[in-house]
Amino acid sequence: MGLHKKFTLYFTLVSLVIVGFFSWQDFRFHNYQINTTRQGKVELLTEVINNGLKSIMLEGRGKKEFQKFIENLIAEDISAIRIVTQEGIILSSTVPGEIGRPMPEKAISIYNMGKDVSAFTHAEGGKKIFSKIVLIKNDPLCQKCHGRLDHIRGILDVEFSSVDTDRRLLNATSVIMRNSVLMLLALIISVSALGYFLVGKPISELIDSAGTMAGGRPEVSALAARNDEIGVLAGYLHTIKSDIGSKAEEIGRYHAERDLGLEKMASLGELATAVAHEIKNPLAGISGALQVLAEDFPEDSPRKEISKEILEEIERLDRSVKDLLVFARPPEMNLISVDINAVIEKVSGAMGPQAANSGVIISVTSDKTDEILADPDQLEKAFSTIALFSLQSMKKGGRLDITLKDGSDGGGVEMAISDTGAGMSEEQTKNIFKPFFSTKNSGSGLGLAIACNIIEGHGGSISVSSSPGRGTTYYIKIPKTR
Repeated sequence: MGLHKKFTLYFTLVSLVIVGFFSWQDFRFHNYQINTTRQGKVELLTEVINNGLKSIMLEGRGKKEFQKFIENLIAEDISAIRIVTQEGIILSSTVPGEIGRPMPEKAISIYNMGKDVSAFTHAEGGKKIFSKIVLIKNDPLCQKCHGRLDHIRGILDVEFSSVDTDRRLLNATSVIMRNSVLMLLALIISVSALGYFLVGKPISELIDSAGTMAGGRPEVSALAARNDEIGVLAGYLHTIKSDIGSKAEEIGRYHAERDLGLEKMASLGELATAVAHEIKNPLAGISGALQVLAEDFPEDSPRKEISKEILEEIERLDRSVKDLLVFARPPEMNLISVDINAVIEKVSGAMGPQAANSGVIISVTSDKTDEILADPDQLEKAFSTIALFSLQSMKKGGRLDITLKDGSDGGGVEMAISDTGAGMSEEQTKNIFKPFFSTKNSGSGLGLAIACNIIEGHGGSISVSSSPGRGTTYYIKIPKTR
């Protein structure tokens, strides 16, 4: 359901409750007014009848005069007027045939309650009747003729039909209901129309503009000119559209540059492989020839020392060439089930003597029990390269901690290799795994790049955390299966 429909529905429900509440209050007010008017009319009529009865009695006129008097008072809303004696016999009545008969049971019950004035509603002949019972007291003026023995001389019973009252109440209810419905409809239509033009339509335009943002929509700029929340939102959308356009251009340039870089890297890899092969064989020949020549030099000859230095440089160049070949054309992996603990023990054992000479303590902690699918020789090479890099950063001794545990995803291994060396700057940590980047004066700058390739080749990942003077930690994750 759309926002405009939801708003209209909720407003209708709330308006229905509010209008219904106030309509009910209006109905109660009209009902109160009508009943109050009826009550006043009843009070006035009973007072007129009571005073008229006393006047006729004092003037000495007979029962016939009083009968005429009450008959003249009969109106559409007055059902009956009765005068009843103390003994409960109807003395005068506007109802034919009632004179001389006992008073109605309902009047007797009210009379027996001993109240001076009583009013009640009852049904009679399918109509609702309002009755009022007034006790005619033996006032001092009445005592001149009737004596003082009796406190009550008779009962006045006046019945009013509620037909007129009910009709007025029904008319009032109809008017209230009609006005309430019309007011509710007017409110719903007005608010729905305002909601559509002020909110619904602009939001629909914003949605259309957002959906076709790549092609551009002038409506966004037009809506942005509004001085309300819709205008602010349209302005933001227009800004986002411009930003997305500029970002898309930047992404396109980045992809183009990356593709160009990949092509260059591929070309450089092929070139490096060719150059490495061309260099490797001559280096082997030069090294062999130099070793033969060095055998003819006396031990105390300066040429002997120079030959040794040349052979060391040739060996360094040979290692660089081998690293370049491995980086350019990584060897195929021989994946088998491997106990990673055995690999780490082999790495730490091989580095033990060098660590001892540097005053470095190697600590291995492992909670890893499951085997993983990997190439043990390549993992050993990657871990040895990383551990050696950490070892070389601790010139004055320190600690090298290697910890292993099960992967958090339920398989594989998570490893941390931490040292207490000199650490690296933020710029160095960003570039440490890039080829030909080195923090040392010697080296090819390919060792960590090759280690990263081996770990990623196993479907894993490697990251580094370091700061100057606080050591370095390498975090390695390798899944259970590739």
